[in-house]
Amino acid sequence: GPEVFLQDPASVGIHQKKFIDDLSATQNWPFRLVGLFPLDNDVPDFKPDRDTAMRIYRANISLMDRAHAVAANMVRFRGPGMDNGTSFEMGYMRGAGKPVFGYYDAAPFYGRAELPGQYSDRVASHCGLGPDGPTVDSDGLTIENFGLEDNLMMIGALEDSGSVLQTSFQDAIMLIAEHFK
Repeated sequence: GPEVFLQDPASVGIHQKKFIDDLSATQNWPFRLVGLFPLDNDVPDFKPDRDTAMRIYRANISLMDRAHAVAANMVRFRGPGMDNGTSFEMGYMRGAGKPVFGYYDAAPFYGRAELPGQYSDRVASHCGLGPDGPTVDSDGLTIENFGLEDNLMMIGALEDSGSVLQTSFQDAIMLIAEHFK
């Protein structure tokens, strides 16, 4: 998820991976969950340039290839919908036949918890409504309104994995464990 854009993303990854390790240590599962986080990648000679960006991209692809599932924070990010990179990761994993699980955690980004609500309401709020009513934005473009929390493709990826959007990272991890039991 977009946690990599927070002020201290490494501590987020450490905290999430510790939760997964602690959970696995206390459960009598026939498997062990191991967390992977994008900052697990070592990107030498980090510079804000295209070469570094492509090395990060390839390293993240490698992590997803190793993973058996993904827990994605589908929080609204820099607009009414989720982070583009997170959307790509969910699509990549579903395309590889791997399950995806989502959660919505706004507190680290906006200082407070919030429910995801409906995607159409967030689009209308962010883009404004046109004069023709609530189905068209201020640019005259139709607003996707299926009563879902985000774009239908993202929610469909969850549903195809036997999941629904969760309210916490911890709940998403528990669903992953249930999936592999």
